[in-house]
Amino acid sequence: MFAYVAIPLVLAIYGGINYYIGVRFLQWLTAVAPMAINRPAYWVIHWLLALSFPLTRMTAGWVPLWLTEAVARVGGYWMALYVYVLPLLLLIDVVRLLNRFIPLIPTRLMPDLHLLKITGGAVCLLFVGLMLYGTWRARTPVVREYDVSIPKAAGAYEELNVVLISDTHLGHIIGNGRIQRLVTMVNGLKPDLILVAGDIIDDDFRPFVAHDMASELRKMTAPLGTYGVLGNHDAGSEDLPAFRAAMERAGIQLLVDEWVKVDESFYVVGRNDSRSRGASLDQILTGVDSSLPILLMDHQPNRLEETTAAGVDLQVSGHTHRGQLWPGNLITSRVFEVDWGYLQKEATQFIVSLGYSTWGPPVRIGNAPEVVNIHVTFAE
Repeated sequence: MFAYVAIPLVLAIYGGINYYIGVRFLQWLTAVAPMAINRPAYWVIHWLLALSFPLTRMTAGWVPLWLTEAVARVGGYWMALYVYVLPLLLLIDVVRLLNRFIPLIPTRLMPDLHLLKITGGAVCLLFVGLMLYGTWRARTPVVREYDVSIPKAAGAYEELNVVLISDTHLGHIIGNGRIQRLVTMVNGLKPDLILVAGDIIDDDFRPFVAHDMASELRKMTAPLGTYGVLGNHDAGSEDLPAFRAAMERAGIQLLVDEWVKVDESFYVVGRNDSRSRGASLDQILTGVDSSLPILLMDHQPNRLEETTAAGVDLQVSGHTHRGQLWPGNLITSRVFEVDWGYLQKEATQFIVSLGYSTWGPPVRIGNAPEVVNIHVTFAE
């Protein structure tokens, strides 16, 4: 019953927002070049652009992959309109409405037509500028370093160089070129251990297979292994066997509510994404010797109390992107106790990565993609 109400409501809101954007942009184009606008053609193009992102999701699997990838890029940039262009248009309309009652901008000095040309042009230039900057920023990852001390002995290891990767979102937009950059960065850090904290792919598994991304990922090397967990955009339970096999070809041992004891010295634990409602952490840790260091991967940093209560020494996560587009960080900082960086709760330490790639709009504004280098020291 809920779906019968929710789906039409969402479609109505989505359609209304895009219609509003379309009307305002058409008004500006008409003011700038009134004789050059073909209204029917304009609206056909507008709705193709507005529907490009949902069409990517709905048509995946039965249209050519190259077409899906092209439409996905267009749809990603269109999504950014809702973050930056929509609020500006609303603000301009509010000012225009107020101007009818309070002459903030005297019409004799600035006629409506001139004001429309200026505000519309300013919005377009600002959006293009933001997208150019955000595209560059999204393609320019940085290395973030943390020093962590765990008060436990880890066999023969006094220290460990751990590289954390999250949210690669490999698929229609993020491909082999970005993986090659990632491999260069990771191998340059000379990790002992690599942890991949989920959202390895971006929902659709076809591009990963078609472009043989596993071969590129396999070039990351660490003597103690590469381990990963599922994120909310990775394969569901019905596709888990095939996904696990693909990760093995990529050199990543997938841990799904499982643990592995590395060189008889410490544990790496992989907890399934919180959407799965899988086993409790206490159940997952059955058989673990708590006197040895316990490193946990959990894609979303939203179960911190459980992690602390279970005696985990270090949890690494991703997922948040810290909003990816400013001011999205204002939301993630309220949703998550730690949406990026380092936090210690009692004896447990948490590190949350901004992620290596993007979801939706292939841009980042307000933060940089990252590869995380964690220098872990062990002591009695």
